[in-house]
Amino acid sequence: MDNYSTSSAGRVTPNSSSPTSPVDQNPPAPQSLSSHTASKAPSSTPPHLLRNIVLVVISLIIIIGISVLAWLYFDEQANRRLDAESVHLKSDLRIKFGSEAKVSDFLESLNGSLVNDHTVNTDTLGETEVTFEYINSKNRRHKISFTINVADLVEPTIYGLNTYTVYRDYTGDLTDLMLSGDDLDDTPNREIFGDYDLSTPGAYSLEYIVTDASGNVATHPFTLNVVVPPTDNNGETYTPDTSEPLKLSDVIKLHKSDHTKIGIDVSQWQGDIEWSKVKSAGVEFAFIRIGYQVGFNGELILDPYFEQNIRAAEGIGLPVGVYFYSYANSIEQAIEQANWIAAKLQNYTVELGVAFDWENWGDFNSAGMSFRTIRKVAETFLDRLDEHGYRGNLYSSKNYLEKIWQPNLWLPDRYDIWLAQYYDRVTYEGDYWIWQMSDSGEVPGIYGAVDLDIMYLN
Repeated sequence: MDNYSTSSAGRVTPNSSSPTSPVDQNPPAPQSLSSHTASKAPSSTPPHLLRNIVLVVISLIIIIGISVLAWLYFDEQANRRLDAESVHLKSDLRIKFGSEAKVSDFLESLNGSLVNDHTVNTDTLGETEVTFEYINSKNRRHKISFTINVADLVEPTIYGLNTYTVYRDYTGDLTDLMLSGDDLDDTPNREIFGDYDLSTPGAYSLEYIVTDASGNVATHPFTLNVVVPPTDNNGETYTPDTSEPLKLSDVIKLHKSDHTKIGIDVSQWQGDIEWSKVKSAGVEFAFIRIGYQVGFNGELILDPYFEQNIRAAEGIGLPVGVYFYSYANSIEQAIEQANWIAAKLQNYTVELGVAFDWENWGDFNSAGMSFRTIRKVAETFLDRLDEHGYRGNLYSSKNYLEKIWQPNLWLPDRYDIWLAQYYDRVTYEGDYWIWQMSDSGEVPGIYGAVDLDIMYLN
């Protein structure tokens, strides 16, 4: 019989003493009280939720990046508009080569303040970029750039007279009758315009024209007289000698003081000198030619009397300087000549230093130099000798000091001027150390004419 019992509610339930049914053979183990109170382990985030979070983060980064870029762009545009409103450049941004200029010289107006009104380089022809910083009206530091044009605005120079005379059948270059040159162009174009015949005596109205590489033009009208050359009884041309000798004793009376010294400068042309007589006569210093260059690009020659003269002058205690007659027409030649001189002076005491003597102005037109170049040549020569330990000075006549050299524009203060002006007084207005007052001096102990010099001690 089946093992069932009937409950009081009328439901049929299995009897507890009946055999276990197949579904009840492995009942779950009873759980203790503590297992019901322990916390459950966290469940893992579903993959689709992680993807959504990453997408949101990436989107935020992109949005922020775009916003920053947009802000930077619009801020830059605003700064440019502000620059355009604040910085007004002058309409003409050309400037003369070598002139002094600052950033403010190119500004018409500025709504703000310059951080630094610095000097602008004008030593290179052509376009030059200028960059400066200023504080704008938003109190922001901003950088601005603009381009200037450094130009040669100076026309060439012609040093000429109104009338020139040449002998019939003259074979020289008429453009060399006048010294001409440019401040920057080493080889300006020189021309003579007009009709003339050098084989026919007469007066010809001509024009000398010089054009530099920048198109600047200088003109000089003049009259060319072609004449028959004068002759003496033998049919030879002659030039009378009108120079009068100037005695050393007279120079001493006029110019010797506590603030001056009287000296001479000599070369091979004075021959053998009796130096003891020279000193006894009142000479207190001497400049001695060390050598010369044989024309443009020529070799360097030691004066044949140099060693004899310098040894004799030093032997009697005369302070000595030397000078070099140069045809240098390049920086390289200036360095070569200075080094050559320093090597020749190693065994001598040259208290008065070395003079750069460039006076070939009749050949300047063919030298291939601008006025700026010849100044650089002289400065390089003096600088290199300064490096060798020798005091440097520039020798020149008043005429070319004023017209060409213009030492106040470039010559460093450590170098002195040896001025040549054959006159009873100096009319040169610049500074000078020595005045060569005559080339026809008469000094005991020297046969023939000699140059006379006055040194100013202060």
